Amino acid sequence: MAAPVLQFKRGVLANLPALRAGEPGFTTDKYDLYVGIDSTTANNQFVGSGRYWTVNSATTGSGVNLVEGTDNGTSYITLKSPNSLAGIVTYTMPGTDGSSGDVLKTDGSGNLSFSAPASSSFTLSADSGSDDTFNTGETLTFTGGEGIDTTVSDNTITIAGEDASDTNKGIASFDSGDFSVTSGNVTLADSATGAVITISGTANEVNVSRSNGTVTVGLPDDVTVGGGLTATTLTLAGIAVTAILDEDDMVSDRADALATQQSIKAYVDSQVTAQDLDFSGDSGTGAVDLDSQTLSISGTSNEIVTSASGQTITISLPDEVTIGDSITVTKDASVGSALTVTGAADFNGGLDVSGAETTLSSATVSDLTSGRVVLAGTSGALEDSGNLTFDGTTLTVTGSAAVDNVTIDGNTVSTSSGGLTLDSTSGTTTVADDLTVNGTLTVLGSQSIINTETLKVEDSLIEVGLVNSGGSLVPPSSDANIDVGVVLHYYSGSAKTAAMFWDDSAGRVVVASDVSESSSVMTITTYANLEIGALTVTDCQGNNQAVITCSGSTRTLENITIDGGSF
Repeated sequence: MAAPVLQFKRGVLANLPALRAGEPGFTTDKYDLYVGIDSTTANNQFVGSGRYWTVNSATTGSGVNLVEGTDNGTSYITLKSPNSLAGIVTYTMPGTDGSSGDVLKTDGSGNLSFSAPASSSFTLSADSGSDDTFNTGETLTFTGGEGIDTTVSDNTITIAGEDASDTNKGIASFDSGDFSVTSGNVTLADSATGAVITISGTANEVNVSRSNGTVTVGLPDDVTVGGGLTATTLTLAGIAVTAILDEDDMVSDRADALATQQSIKAYVDSQVTAQDLDFSGDSGTGAVDLDSQTLSISGTSNEIVTSASGQTITISLPDEVTIGDSITVTKDASVGSALTVTGAADFNGGLDVSGAETTLSSATVSDLTSGRVVLAGTSGALEDSGNLTFDGTTLTVTGSAAVDNVTIDGNTVSTSSGGLTLDSTSGTTTVADDLTVNGTLTVLGSQSIINTETLKVEDSLIEVGLVNSGGSLVPPSSDANIDVGVVLHYYSGSAKTAAMFWDDSAGRVVVASDVSESSSVMTITTYANLEIGALTVTDCQGNNQAVITCSGSTRTLENITIDGGSF
């Protein structure tokens, strides 16, 4: 298993942010460790720093550094442990402060207290023994000073100090023999070099020397000192810091397919206009021979003029001619101008109209059937068929109907060539029933809306973010600077939008519980919590390692480097 790494949030002290409760922060310039309390900078709690201690080595004891104010510099005083100790030594500090001028002393068991110093003196206990001048319990007191005077009272020898002078330097020597003074003053040396006082007994037990105003006292290994004491050993308790890690759904697409019913209506209106009138002659009694003759019927000038040429009679009519009774024409007749018939015209032999367009205000064809659509038959004859009917509302076609390349046969609409396009002027085509698409459904509109309760998709993969290229959806070939993913709508006090998407600007997949969208770009208001059973991550070397696992009620974080980031 790879060695895990835990990195606290870190940065220079001047940029230390407000840390959340339990959140650690390390200053890279001052080597300080802080822990947050309530997300305010003022309440960040200082835990420790390498500035305030000296780490021990194999041969050197550790120490505690008392650092000066930062405005003054970086110097400090170190309270240091001896390099070697026979065991653990504990010094217990006094619970209260002493009086002015008090010194710190020990009771021999590590308990320290404040005490007033001796009045310019120190006491030596005398050795026991009958041969000694000082019996057990008796004391020899040196009360200090430059020069030395001695007095004896009640088995106590007092050597009193006085100001030094050229004539009173004083030298006293205490050997193994007895020394006693009954009365008077004792002067120890008067030379300019000063005095040396040696008290014999255990070798080098006490040695006192003086040189020009300076008194030096040599002490043995074990000494009880009534004056000031400097402690060099300090035991520090370790402090554990716990880092709190924060942790950071599926959606359906909507499509709307629309189709239409197309009504095909045709209206056929035939109009026949009679143009030529054929008059047939008779060779019976009363016939008029117009061969090469002109027949004129007088009245209004040029009302009717007839002429004959061969077997053809030409009748020139005025602009307006009214025939008050019926007229029968048994031969072919030609009318060169307009013919108006105000009564009924009965053409028993048929009417042949050619030339210009014929206009009929109404026409009845007796062999046509009501409700059928009239169509042109053989040689232009009007006819109808039971396969094509129209009741004024619905056009019914029995069999196939073909319009250009489109054929409607039974329940099938097909094309003879090309594709089929449904286009409505309103922009909406509606399919009232279920729609089954056996081929590929391609929707090229701006959006697809599927208003269903359940969306079922057989495909195992859903692709989004493709682009339209000539009617085909292909992967993009350039950065459109848009986000791609799935949007989820829900209600929590108000309408909310969640999303799982590729954040194009950040270059990563994002899960958010509250987002807004504009031009396919998401703005994140709140990131979402993610609940999983386990999490496996593939590292940069392609190795799959579980980083979050669980067993029963135990959740384990492993194989991971935690980087708190910079501030």
